[in-house]
Amino acid sequence: MPQIVTINESIIRGAAPNLLQQKGLLVSLGGTNTAAGTLSFLSEPADLTALLPTTTASSASSSSASPSTSPVSSSSSTSSGSSTASSPLPSTTSAPSPTVELQAMAASWFANSTAGVWVLELGTTKTIADDLKAFLEKHPQSFYGVVLPRGVLAIDPNLPAFLANQGSNNTRLYAFLCGTKDDAKTLTANSSKAVFYGAEHSTANLTQEHLASAVCAQFLSARPGPVNRLAPMNFRFLTGITPWPEAGNGPAFAAMKEANISFPGTAREGGVSGTILFWGNFLNGDPMSEWYGADWAAINLELQLANLIIEDSQPGIRPLIYDQNGIDRLTARAEQTLGGGEAAGCIVSYSLTATSFAAYVSQNPSAYQSGDYSGVAATIATPRGFLSLTFNLAVDFSGQSVVAAVSSTASSTGA
Repeated sequence: MPQIVTINESIIRGAAPNLLQQKGLLVSLGGTNTAAGTLSFLSEPADLTALLPTTTASSASSSSASPSTSPVSSSSSTSSGSSTASSPLPSTTSAPSPTVELQAMAASWFANSTAGVWVLELGTTKTIADDLKAFLEKHPQSFYGVVLPRGVLAIDPNLPAFLANQGSNNTRLYAFLCGTKDDAKTLTANSSKAVFYGAEHSTANLTQEHLASAVCAQFLSARPGPVNRLAPMNFRFLTGITPWPEAGNGPAFAAMKEANISFPGTAREGGVSGTILFWGNFLNGDPMSEWYGADWAAINLELQLANLIIEDSQPGIRPLIYDQNGIDRLTARAEQTLGGGEAAGCIVSYSLTATSFAAYVSQNPSAYQSGDYSGVAATIATPRGFLSLTFNLAVDFSGQSVVAAVSSTASSTGA
């Protein structure tokens, strides 16, 4: 029999999620047994053992499955990684050896996140800025948060300027550093939205904890959605981090807040135990959660609009054409994406506009000929948390409020 109906199937593929905001990188300066430039992935703390120099790995495997936190001497070195690599840090710094530093970074990462993290071995280099630049140019838009070892600012004087240059609005790369509050002076002079600096207290156990790694892990663990909305970073709980004691540190707290330096403190004021982050801002004063939300919007708008253009440029019943209908479909996808960001807490509100097809091609005839359209725009408001709250409480010593309250009660009951 002749075929009456023929079905031509077409496939519409949804866009795979962009996982950039989940990708973190721990930078090692000779702390592993791998060659400079090697990139390794840790899915759990035990994965670090295979990367450690032989003597350290044996100690780590015999003590526990988690990264060893025992101090390791940095006096010996070898290019083959058979013993602990020598530290490029100046002798005046209090930072641990590169291997112990990396172990502390991994320990704090996995204490604050269940997600894996990458380790980049740079070797015992003193040109950290140049090496990072070369790596990032080779791996663009591959990592969202980069944790640097303590003491790096004393090694490479070019690092602050390099990090400041990462602060453009569309770079979407954030560096996390920690150390003493005074170590941040060269960074605060080049304050940037691309840099977080956390001041550790002198009682912190540097062989077992790493503030920058803990904060980066928290920052990258957001996974925003309708039932897990994006939360502020200020006052975020930090696991395994020593808080600054309150007594006698009031002036230091005020100075750090003024300089946009964060620090771990206690949650005592809220009647709970644990360490929380003060203040959760980047060095230019912008809240970390606001930039996370802005980046989420930019990343997902690019992803979804590109997906629509690619998928609907294929043969089918309704290909995407440069006309008013095509503009309407692009605008609808943008509105759907921004609405999802609003539901996930990445966006507080948004407004979206699109120039009509007739008006745009009339004003830009060459753009139509080249297939370019730049007539759609959106304005978004990003979320931020409360940093302080003032509650005005009047205390009545006259007793008049009590009398008035009693009189009001008596009147209402008919007494």
